[in-house]
Amino acid sequence: MRVQSGQIAVGLAALLFGLMVVVQFRLQEVVPPPTATNQLLVLLKQADQKRSQLSQQVAHLNILLDQRLGRQASARHLETELTQDEILAGTVPVQGPGVVVTWSNGSAPAAYRITDIDLLLLVNELRAAGAEAISINGQRITAQTEIRSAANYILINQAQSQAPFTINAIGQKQALSGALTLAGGLYDESQQEGLSMAIAKSQSVTVPAAPPSVLTNISQKTSP
Repeated sequence: MRVQSGQIAVGLAALLFGLMVVVQFRLQEVVPPPTATNQLLVLLKQADQKRSQLSQQVAHLNILLDQRLGRQASARHLETELTQDEILAGTVPVQGPGVVVTWSNGSAPAAYRITDIDLLLLVNELRAAGAEAISINGQRITAQTEIRSAANYILINQAQSQAPFTINAIGQKQALSGALTLAGGLYDESQQEGLSMAIAKSQSVTVPAAPPSVLTNISQKTSP
């Protein structure tokens, strides 16, 4: 019995020793030595610094992107303004939706035939309705255009013209057509006076550039 008790005691002691060894080994795995801890702290600090640098770079790139987008927006705005100025000045031909008006004397007596005043009224009506570009018998109408009677002709940009007149106007088709066909408007007056006016809406109306003589006058007036 004593031998067995001794053997049991020795076995328990060996078991306890083994457990202590295992626990110590596990603790060494879980808790890193001081050297490893310092290395981890250094790595964390470096990671924070790198993250800060990246954040600064991202902020800088965002600033550059905003500046570039701003310049592009300004360039588009200037390009749009230039295009509008060219259209208003008549320096470039224009194509787009609008109306084509064919206006002739029809069966109207001489006293009611189309005059320069009638054409000016028609141009004003179209402009008030938002026409972006207008031509009469191929002559671009600009701020410098003169429309006036001369003998049996009507001079448009110094070019002789007479009825029938073909007026091309670019803009919103419905608005342009509606401006001419209002009750008591030019269309109604034309019908009452024996004139013939036909208004056709089109998705593709072409208005040519102003002739060189008009463009030369514009450049001379705008030059310092």
